[in-house]
Amino acid sequence: MTEYPEYNGNTQAQKVTLLSDAGGVTKLGMTSLASSLSMDTQGTSTSNGDLYTGVFDISVRNGYRVTGFSFAATLVGVLQVAEAPPGASMVQPGNARNSGSMEASALTGPHGQRIAGESFRQESLDGTQNILLQGMGLSLTDPFTMFISGMSYVDAQLGQYRMNGPDYSFDASLPAYASYRFVNPTLTIFTSPVPEPGTYAMLLAGLALCGAAGLRRRRGARSGAPA
Repeated sequence: MTEYPEYNGNTQAQKVTLLSDAGGVTKLGMTSLASSLSMDTQGTSTSNGDLYTGVFDISVRNGYRVTGFSFAATLVGVLQVAEAPPGASMVQPGNARNSGSMEASALTGPHGQRIAGESFRQESLDGTQNILLQGMGLSLTDPFTMFISGMSYVDAQLGQYRMNGPDYSFDASLPAYASYRFVNPTLTIFTSPVPEPGTYAMLLAGLALCGAAGLRRRRGARSGAPA
């Protein structure tokens, strides 16, 4: 795998950590994606957003083929808007918003033709959600490119209320908070050995023998039938 530290204006290093590699399943932790797209509003009236683009050229080891890939992550969102205390009148209500999107695709050819992949978009997450983007049923023996892109956005606007008493009146702010996090984003690549030519020959020979045996049984059954 070759990582591109800069692509389309994104200058963050594409940090990918090998988590496991066994049984034709290679798992890669995408640490820079998690750090780029996880954010919050820090309890103030503010908005924040960021983009992530990861481009990885993948060479397939001799004697193997890539049969599919998947991108998985857990999304955790928090939306909090405080309510005015009893007896107060609302001057300006607060709000909190978040959103995110993700795409995982395999590209090949000189023009980056998309051969497999899925995308996802979500808004106003207050809780936890798991996502899984897949590209399966492949048989890639030549080099190809994995394209992983994502976006996250958070926005919070503080509310304002007025408290009126017999001898006083004052305005105060109501807290608002939004966060959006990608937890344990993982890219998994599935591989399998490519059968040797001799294996195909043995398989064809076995199928031919099975066909011949079946034909003999049918002929025997017809010859033994009563006239």
